[in-house]
Amino acid sequence: MLSLLDIPALAVSELVLALSSAAEPLAGDAAVVLALVVVVAAVRLSLLPLSLRAARLGRRRLALRPAELRLRERFRRDPVRLRRELAALHASHGTSPLAGFGSSLAQLPFFLVLYRVFSAPTLNGGANALFTHTLLGVPLSDSWVTALGAGLLPASLAVFGVLFALLLVVAWWSSRLASRQALLAGRPAPDASGAADPALVTARVARALPYATVVVAAVVPLAAALYLLFSGAWTAAERWLLGGAHPQPTAA
Repeated sequence: MLSLLDIPALAVSELVLALSSAAEPLAGDAAVVLALVVVVAAVRLSLLPLSLRAARLGRRRLALRPAELRLRERFRRDPVRLRRELAALHASHGTSPLAGFGSSLAQLPFFLVLYRVFSAPTLNGGANALFTHTLLGVPLSDSWVTALGAGLLPASLAVFGVLFALLLVVAWWSSRLASRQALLAGRPAPDASGAADPALVTARVARALPYATVVVAAVVPLAAALYLLFSGAWTAAERWLLGGAHPQPTAA
């Protein structure tokens, strides 16, 4: 199924290589990484309107949390009435429990194409030309696992060491932002079945999820690990900038 992404991924790969060739006189061995950053930034900037919409709808949904929690407490023994009251609350404010997820989902194909560019050894039946490049002597096709199996050279140790340190910083930052979002969501009230509020369960998963990126980065090619680093840092910065406003409590 991922092969369906090969045509757009190949076009992006050729763009990265063209930018890398242009930057090579100045950036040298790091030119392809610089080109990767430029392309990722260009794609994320083009998707900014969708991110802005998702953030705006998310803040609107979050502002309803106090009223939603009061309804959950009030009708915790009447799940049918609770669902009806929650639907009416969201409808009266032009939102829904899933507000913003459509905008986020629309960005997914772009992220899949980018990941395909930097992780697939072949694109559209041919070798991925990006994998012939290196960063400080370390092939972009190498992963931490393969480098470890071959015996870590000083260059590999330095490149992967710095990479994982930066990934951990980004994961910590992303997790902190998710924790802050969970605090803004407020303490959940169980429904009649005793189940936890799905919104807070999602927030708890979101706090742990950024650290999974570090694990994934250990087994994917260096090019893909670099993409995960830059994309993750962009996402965290975007969440910090766009989610900075504190929602005001809404009366039930």
